[in-house]
Amino acid sequence: MSRLLMLAAVTLVAGILVAMLLRSQASRPEDDAPAPVLHPRFEIQAELTAQGLQPYRLQVPKDHEVHLLVRGGPDAPEGLLVLLGYEDMAPGVDMGPGQGREIVFTSSRPGDDFGLSLGGKVLGRLEVTGGHLEEGHQ
Repeated sequence: MSRLLMLAAVTLVAGILVAMLLRSQASRPEDDAPAPVLHPRFEIQAELTAQGLQPYRLQVPKDHEVHLLVRGGPDAPEGLLVLLGYEDMAPGVDMGPGQGREIVFTSSRPGDDFGLSLGGKVLGRLEVTGGHLEEGHQ
């Protein structure tokens, strides 16, 4: 009987030690985990009016965290403002007179024809500069 109790105690202690070892390894940060990519911040502003976006064409550099602040003028149309070509990164924002909204996205896709659309009508254009004429890809 005492052997059985001793065996049970040793098994219990071994189980506790294994659990502690596994927990310490799980909470330890991975040495080979990739560092998060930090992009430089780029801020730009525009105003939405009945005539469209002012200025109509916006330029942002490639590979930046873009913070596009759009302010609705007194005569701004109402609806969902969408950045075409970046819908997966920058969900549309509700706009209207007197409202200000920030659209945040990483400018990872170079090009000069990303539309800012409200109700299916393009009211302005976004150009992502740099990177699309990399060496060998002209």
